[in-house]
Amino acid sequence: MFRRRILPALLWSVVLASLAAAEHKTKEEDGPAAQLSKAPVAARSLRNPFAADENAAAAGRKLYEKHCAHCHGADAGGLERAANLRSRAIQEAPPGSLFWALRNGRIRKGMPSWSKLPDQQLWQLVTYIDSLNKGR
Repeated sequence: MFRRRILPALLWSVVLASLAAAEHKTKEEDGPAAQLSKAPVAARSLRNPFAADENAAAAGRKLYEKHCAHCHGADAGGLERAANLRSRAIQEAPPGSLFWALRNGRIRKGMPSWSKLPDQQLWQLVTYIDSLNKGR
C-alpha cells in the first residue's frame, strides 16, 4: 500500500520538475540574447558611427518614444513579451547585433522589422539603447 501511494507521487514530482526545467530552458534559449547571437558575423562586426554621441542618443530617444516605447515601456524595462532593453544581454550585445535585430525584427515574437527606417535612424536607436544604463 505504501508503494502504491508513494511511487505515483514520486513519479509525478519528477515529471513536473522535468517540465519546469524544459520550460525554463526554452525561455532562455529563445530570449533576446539567443536572438542577438544569431546575427551574422558581418553584422556583429559593424561599428556604430554614432557611438557615444549625445545628439544621436537624444535623436534615438525620440525615435524610441515614437516606435518602441509602447512595447518596451517608457523606461525600456520591457512590457509583457517585449525585451528589457536595460538587461545585461542587450547592453552587452555588439552594436552591430542590435542594428541587425532592429532591421530584421522578430515577427513571430511580435518584434516588427524596422527596415524601412534609414540606417542613420537605426544607429541612433542603437546609440540610445546603449546609453540607457550609462546615465546619458
